[in-house]
Amino acid sequence: MKRSVMAVIISAMALAALAASSTSCIWMPDFLETEKEKTEEPVIPLDDVLSVGELLAGDFSDDTVWVRGYIVGGISNDGSVDFGCAGTVLGTAVILADDTDCTEEDDCLALKLTKKAHKEALGLDKEENRKKILNQEIYVQGKVTTYKGFPALTNLCEYRLE
Repeated sequence: MKRSVMAVIISAMALAALAASSTSCIWMPDFLETEKEKTEEPVIPLDDVLSVGELLAGDFSDDTVWVRGYIVGGISNDGSVDFGCAGTVLGTAVILADDTDCTEEDDCLALKLTKKAHKEALGLDKEENRKKILNQEIYVQGKVTTYKGFPALTNLCEYRLE
């Protein structure tokens, strides 16, 4: 009797751990090789990184994935993409594309910035961020969903500007 109760408890704990790991953000074991000096900080899994186009073409809804793209703009107050951020944009999202010269909203992915640190570092409502990160390549890990009508990554876990 004690053994079966213990087995049920262990099984429940294992299922809970599996569920937590499938939705949490992790650094993976296969790493992106860069010319940068190796450091102790985590690096990005090359084999598991999707392009924006691959993400948009696939069925990754609610999955936590890595994506690589270029920051090409933000979402304006009227909900459209402002490529290059010529006008006023929200500080809660940036727009990624596979190319820096993208001008098609259907080829874009929004990154929803919910954490204060992400908004401060990546929010395009700040002029200094626009100069620093527009057209920069970014690797980001987050959950696939939608934001303001756009396919999006939310619950951003990790990111690195290249």
